Amino acid sequence: MVGFQRVMTVSTPAAAVLGYLADLGHSEDWNPGTKSCTRSDDGGPIDVGSTWHAVAVYNGRETELGYTLVGRTDSRLEFVGENSTVTATVEILADPAPEGGSVVTYQADLRFKGLLKLAVPFLRREFERLGDEIERNLPTVLEKL
Repeated sequence: MVGFQRVMTVSTPAAAVLGYLADLGHSEDWNPGTKSCTRSDDGGPIDVGSTWHAVAVYNGRETELGYTLVGRTDSRLEFVGENSTVTATVEILADPAPEGGSVVTYQADLRFKGLLKLAVPFLRREFERLGDEIERNLPTVLEKL
């Protein structure tokens, strides 16, 4: 498994942060690893069970994943994306910051399947770089909400 966690503080209230991030389609705006991400269900209100079709670019290669929102509370979102080679889990927490705004914790984990498991040591650095880019991009987008 390869993963990263980043913690960011923004002036935007936690409820607004989670409301925005609940629509995984917005990841095109702040995640450089997302080439496209569109709803793949009926398009109704976003809640547990909502699904997206994502095209991700990782280490120069495109891959398609089906994502599902599997968990949602007032302070947490959890998405699981899957295809034949990887399962991706993204957990986002947004808690009120003591000085106002919110503290956002973004954690992503990739669990590779089959022979790709052998590549984990070589992919770790690239995935950490993606985490660094998300940490730079996401607060700027959240501050505009």
